[in-house]
Amino acid sequence: MLSSRGMTGTYYINSAMVGSSGYYMTWAQIHALADAGNEIGGHTLHHINLTTVNATTARTEVCDDRTSLINNGFSPLVSFAYPEAESNTTAQQIVRDCGYTSGRGVGDVSCGGCAAAETVPPQNAYHLRTPDGVTTSTTLADLQSYVTNAENNGGGWVILTFHGICSNTCTNINSMNPSIFTAFLDWLAPRSANGTVVRTVGQAMSGTTPPPPGPDTTPPTTSIACNGTTCATSYISAVSVSLSATDTGGSGVDRTVYTTDGSDPTAASPTYTGPFTVAQTTTVKYFSIDKAGNAESVKSRLIQINADTVAPTVSMTNPANGASVRRNSTVALAANASDAGSGIAQVTFTVDGNTLGTDTTAPYGLNWRPRNVSLGQHSLRAIARDVAGNTTTSAARTVTVTR
Repeated sequence: MLSSRGMTGTYYINSAMVGSSGYYMTWAQIHALADAGNEIGGHTLHHINLTTVNATTARTEVCDDRTSLINNGFSPLVSFAYPEAESNTTAQQIVRDCGYTSGRGVGDVSCGGCAAAETVPPQNAYHLRTPDGVTTSTTLADLQSYVTNAENNGGGWVILTFHGICSNTCTNINSMNPSIFTAFLDWLAPRSANGTVVRTVGQAMSGTTPPPPGPDTTPPTTSIACNGTTCATSYISAVSVSLSATDTGGSGVDRTVYTTDGSDPTAASPTYTGPFTVAQTTTVKYFSIDKAGNAESVKSRLIQINADTVAPTVSMTNPANGASVRRNSTVALAANASDAGSGIAQVTFTVDGNTLGTDTTAPYGLNWRPRNVSLGQHSLRAIARDVAGNTTTSAARTVTVTR
């Protein structure tokens, strides 16, 4: 969202948490942020509140985090943010000693009786003042007021703090809906003509101003996904196909067009608006155009659908047909099942048509205790189902339950 509007930001990283779960970005993703012109800053190894630990632990968290980020290729590494926005004089001195030129808190600006903005240079470089952090209750008008309040009161540095830009409250209460965020960016962008500009923390601290972007001559890049992930060689059932485009040239993606009939798409071809279903072998061709008119070359992806319509084979192998089993004994049920198409998904065992249980891995079997059936003859069967949903029921095995 920032890149498509020619803007950058500062991203504070807990280096020990990188890639540790699906919640945390990988090093490759963080490098992609840096490659797009964004600043990477430190945030301690493990998001430790520096005011609740001893000085030795605090120094390890701050200094080792910075060393880790530098060793992973991020330099210069000059900006720091205090976890939970908590700092004291000891923490601020540690941040200074570890090599940072700034430490960001949250608060003390744009509140009752507060300054309208941080000063340039800041009042205390190791306790940068900001408006309150953005939450689910922050409105577009709130964000705009932070800016206009500074503009109308002598200017300064408005440091805005975001935790999650998402529509699913990915960072709980500290989240903002993308629609509000992008509306704010679109409102903010033209204000640069009057001197209100977007800078990273490092740029603001050093007083450097990057040159204005030149004309966008870089075409966008489009990727394709099948069922939400990388497309496979072939499928046995219908596939949900999605397209996504990014634009690093600065003007932003205008539209993505595609075809499914094998012909090359043109600017007048159908515009992609959301995932679509491919139910038979299809060649999807696509490309994107940015708002500057740059178009990438046509891309092509064959979606191979090899539908499995052949049912699996299955046969009972135990107990023997005609066997006698005692009530309350343990009877081992077993079956052989195979499928030449999509593969066996499960084998279900039944007695007189009633399900006893299911096994999903070969060799297929389960233990049955015939204590809830009447004395006399009963019919056992195995039902195999393949991944495509085809089923086959085995021939019956008759057993007699005795006392």
